[in-house]
Amino acid sequence: MASIHRAFRAGLFLGVLTLGFPGLSAQALDLDWKGEFRGETNTIYGYAHDATAVSGYAVKNTNDSPANFQNLFFSLRPRVLVNDNVSIHSNLWFNAPDSGFFGSNTTGNRTPTYHGAQSGTGAVTAREFFAEVATDFGTFRVGRVPLHYGLGLVWNSEGGLKSRLPSNGDAMTLSAKFGALKLTPSFVKYQQATTVSSVGPGANGSTSALQPLSGITDYSLGVSYSNDDEQLDLGLLFLRRLAGQNSGVVNPFFSRLYTDSPSTAGYAYNIWDFYVKKRSGIFTVAAEVPITSGLVASQQYSTVAGAVKASAAVSDRWTLKTNFGSASGQGNANQSKLTAFYFHPDYRPGFLMFNYNYQNIANGAGSYYDQPVTNARFFSFSGEYASGKFSHEFLTLFAFADQVADGTNAFFNTQLGRFETPGTGTIAAQSKNLGFEIDYGLGYNWDEFTRFGLDTGLYIPGGYYDFNNTPTPGAHKSVFGTRLSMVVKF
Repeated sequence: MASIHRAFRAGLFLGVLTLGFPGLSAQALDLDWKGEFRGETNTIYGYAHDATAVSGYAVKNTNDSPANFQNLFFSLRPRVLVNDNVSIHSNLWFNAPDSGFFGSNTTGNRTPTYHGAQSGTGAVTAREFFAEVATDFGTFRVGRVPLHYGLGLVWNSEGGLKSRLPSNGDAMTLSAKFGALKLTPSFVKYQQATTVSSVGPGANGSTSALQPLSGITDYSLGVSYSNDDEQLDLGLLFLRRLAGQNSGVVNPFFSRLYTDSPSTAGYAYNIWDFYVKKRSGIFTVAAEVPITSGLVASQQYSTVAGAVKASAAVSDRWTLKTNFGSASGQGNANQSKLTAFYFHPDYRPGFLMFNYNYQNIANGAGSYYDQPVTNARFFSFSGEYASGKFSHEFLTLFAFADQVADGTNAFFNTQLGRFETPGTGTIAAQSKNLGFEIDYGLGYNWDEFTRFGLDTGLYIPGGYYDFNNTPTPGAHKSVFGTRLSMVVKF
């Protein structure tokens, strides 16, 4: 009923508007909208633990612990219904979910990232605006569109409080259905560069060097199969990703190889992303496996990653869940190829691990929420109990590194996105133990629109984070964090 009233008022407003502007069509268009408001406060104890850290993974202690910061975010998503086949969608952001801090004039993402297209850092930004046209050939989308596939390892725009850097891009897409089969070809541009040149890996097809391209671009084809009777979903996304040395996009791996300067490494590689989801009675299992190969900074790049989510609704109130996955790391500089894979940062297995970027918090620069799964194998087990307006979630997470520094060769620092040379003296090898954490989340639904939340977690970092590239390893501390939040959706 509320949405009908909003649509009626919007149509009435547009009708009155046409009276004042005779050149406009006298036909009023339907306007409807959705939206979300978030307010939260975060407090993190013990994240900084090394007074002299200059290299490696130890977080330098600047006497600012505990960290305390608040986020404020509002999303308004109006939609214009032109007719039965044409609609215009938009998503207006007031602040940004990863950098809308209380008492700060930082209103947009701090730096352009490879996660999506940006539209400036004004007080209000257009995160999405696209036309959707239904035709006999399928549904066309043209404009700045949200991007999501599978579990969200490559493209992720599921939304929710955990979403900080959702995927989007300036795109042209077609979604055509043939019974249970759907084909989705698309062209996506994330960032326009100052250089417009060739579109191949090198001059005359050479693989010796990557030529500057027009920013960062994806060419993709998605094929999916959905059978409701068998409760089975299958999908394959082929993605060709191209970027030049002047792409203007900060990527934690591909744009910072061998240097502190961003945007210096062009790349041209393919991703074959497989997805499957099966439901049977109380059980649901879904898996995504992206396989990547190509060139990065004129070097061979090849890697395999994957994640699995499973759940069982054992009663009306209890749901048990598991989540495990693997993201390859980059070996030492003596390896013949590049192998690191970064999950999308909005794929967050835990509250404290693979969520907050403690290096950025200590340095006061970069996104505080850009800590993606990389160089890691993780496993989590959780249980959710819902009773009336309350919900409780308990989670345990364990993780181990795929690659570690050997103390002799140059090692790849996954947090800084570059190779670093070993320090002087005898450097001890790095441990593979990333640590474990225990989380508890409490939710309270005030009404159908408003939800209050309390999240707490205890993270015990492993010896992996003691590595500071010196003969004397650091000593990590336990990390304790809390988050109080309020979310209003309409």
